[in-house]
Amino acid sequence: MRTPPKTLLKVAVLCGLAALATVFVVSRVNAFRQTGEEGARVWFYDQSEQRLYAVPASTIPPHKGIGGLSGVGVRAVVVTFRGDPRDAEARRIAYLETYAPDLKALMEQIRQARLGGRAYAGPSPPRESDYCQTNTLVRRVNEPAWHTSNSEEAQTIRSEWRAWCGPQGQPPMVSAP
Repeated sequence: MRTPPKTLLKVAVLCGLAALATVFVVSRVNAFRQTGEEGARVWFYDQSEQRLYAVPASTIPPHKGIGGLSGVGVRAVVVTFRGDPRDAEARRIAYLETYAPDLKALMEQIRQARLGGRAYAGPSPPRESDYCQTNTLVRRVNEPAWHTSNSEEAQTIRSEWRAWCGPQGQPPMVSAP
């Protein structure tokens, strides 16, 4: 028995629409995944260029930077005061953060293990540990000295931006790229 041409045409159109719907759904799922942690971006500051730039949240400081000098890119905690966090004029750097070489090496080893789909077998101290706090360094953007994050000066640097006010008295809010 032969299938009428109209029926074949209807089946072909339905198959085409199903294929288009599948492509649409797959692209939406991928876009949804990119808005999660994998697609998250953070601010870094190139100390030689004195400019902010965006990198994936998984980037470990110090980073190569954007100006060509190695190791000049550090994490920047950036705040804004106005309604639009993308307004470059409204951005202000609260403080900078980087890791000592030992902690950076450890973080890179952990990251490589995760990227390879395997568990990291070495020691993995929690962020709150004395080791991590001593090897995490913070400073104000206009000061040359770095302070271990468990020092009193670092605690002051990390919290002072919360008292800042915007042009109309607005409280600061952390900005992401």
